[in-house]
Amino acid sequence: METIRKVWDQKGSKTAILQMLRVHGPMSRIELTQLTDLSRATISVTINELIELGLVHETVLRQSTGGRPATNLELVPYSHIILGADLNHQTWTLGAFDLLGNTVEKGRVSFSPLTPEAAVQALVDEIPNFVKKIDKSIIPILGIGIPGLVDTHNGLLRSSAVMGWMHVDIGAMVEKALGWPTVVLNRSRARGLSECRYGAGKVYRHMIYIGIDSGIGAGIYVNRELIHGALGGAGEIGHTTVVADGPLCPCGNSGCLQMLSAAPAMELEARRLLRLGASSSLHQQPDFDLQMLQAEDICRAAEDGDELAGQVVNNAATYFGITMANLVNLLNPEAIILGGTIPKDSPAYVQTAVKVMKQRAMSQLSAATVVHIGEFKEIGGALGAANMALDRHMSFSYFSS
Repeated sequence: METIRKVWDQKGSKTAILQMLRVHGPMSRIELTQLTDLSRATISVTINELIELGLVHETVLRQSTGGRPATNLELVPYSHIILGADLNHQTWTLGAFDLLGNTVEKGRVSFSPLTPEAAVQALVDEIPNFVKKIDKSIIPILGIGIPGLVDTHNGLLRSSAVMGWMHVDIGAMVEKALGWPTVVLNRSRARGLSECRYGAGKVYRHMIYIGIDSGIGAGIYVNRELIHGALGGAGEIGHTTVVADGPLCPCGNSGCLQMLSAAPAMELEARRLLRLGASSSLHQQPDFDLQMLQAEDICRAAEDGDELAGQVVNNAATYFGITMANLVNLLNPEAIILGGTIPKDSPAYVQTAVKVMKQRAMSQLSAATVVHIGEFKEIGGALGAANMALDRHMSFSYFSS
């Protein structure tokens, strides 16, 4: 232990404390001592210096029955700002955040054509204009969330069926054009990180985030840290096999979860049933066009009691619940956080999925697992990406300059 303590220099101890407060939230001096392995004397001196610098302050936790009130230490809001960007179709969502996850500024920028070069150029061109709107100290690093299989360690997008991109070194492209260290990760993992630290999962240490919309992706968080896997692919549950001879997936496999439970799968199934002549309130809407039927229409109709829509939602949610049960048995999380358009649009989808999860998972494990709907919308991807960038490039020099 003493050998480990000796490697911390003055800046190292400050960085360690700031990082602990960022990731784990407010805590006492004793908890900081246990988590950082710094001595009590070092913690005391370093905390006093961080308070003087305006980075950390004390908050009264509760009044004790005698003696001094108990206190926690936490980061000062809005002292420094980090930037993140989330890519969806041909639009970037930009966000500026303080170290407590508060949104300071947000914006959107679209681009065309759908190429890596156009996407990077639009983002890099917009950031200087975006930064001008912010009157706080900005840490010059950038986090990017994008759909697809992302090797976060190397900033490489290996493949994205949604974007039609393969082997794009997008991290290096942005770094070269912007001059800032840049971290890239899968957008579901980024959105999950924001929920883990600041949203619906902030009170849990071990959780899984699952985003369900045009595809299905997950992030796995152990002790509030994202698990990446060897190639950054930990959490690709959308491509786990649910039905051996199910519909063909763009990945080349058959019966993938997202081909049965994501928004496009629900739309295809509803269109198939309507073409076969099934009765539904869906085709009674004015100007109804079968090809334009959207998952949100199906979810809304199911909530209103439409039998066909209810059947579609139930089938999709059942397959999803089976996958949730497998995750519970495999990883034993405290919580599963559901994000994306489907959980937000369809309480029935969530209720069915949770019911199936509890039926199929080990009863003691499922009873100890709570399911919540995510709190963040589009901005969550940018927030999570910004946090991952600071995790990778955390340095006290950013705060002392």
